[in-house]
Amino acid sequence: MIRYAQNTDSWEDWQLDYRLGLILIMPPKEVSDLINPLRERYDPKSHATCSTHISVSDPLSLEMTPDLETEIRAILQDFQPFELHFHTLHASSKHPGVSYSIHPEEPIRALQEALHKSRAFAGKVYKRRHIPPHMTVAEFISIPESLKLCDQLQDTAPKGSFLCDRLEFIVPDDTIRWHREITFMLGSSET
Repeated sequence: MIRYAQNTDSWEDWQLDYRLGLILIMPPKEVSDLINPLRERYDPKSHATCSTHISVSDPLSLEMTPDLETEIRAILQDFQPFELHFHTLHASSKHPGVSYSIHPEEPIRALQEALHKSRAFAGKVYKRRHIPPHMTVAEFISIPESLKLCDQLQDTAPKGSFLCDRLEFIVPDDTIRWHREITFMLGSSET
């Protein structure tokens, strides 16, 4: 049974869209152990709510059910694991935040396109779909702070790659702390 938040009274309006959870890539421990300390130091608010991740889906528009889980597993069995690389930090003069660009983008875009055909996402299209895949270091900072931090970390921030062989369905609790509920393996016929 999925542990959905029961009391959203303290949530900001934009956070309500996320109550039913979303699907993302959570890098393996060896990568998270490199990136989480940066998140903790430069954006403790984000770090406290969710570990290092790469967003894949929009928020779900329906509660996860066994039928939806089966549907998503069937979609993902057609996708084989793939390598992802994080090498370059990016900051924008238009939007706050510092993040790693993730490459290649194509397998993530293909996952997004396939997942968003599921009934789990019916009826909603979010404005964030066009945002390139990324792994956030800091987001709740100003644009000037973002540009300065990106420049400061560019030569010293960890770089690397990892095999993406699974996706995680996560949901927030009453205090907007995200937790894993379901792991979906890529290329697997598990049910």
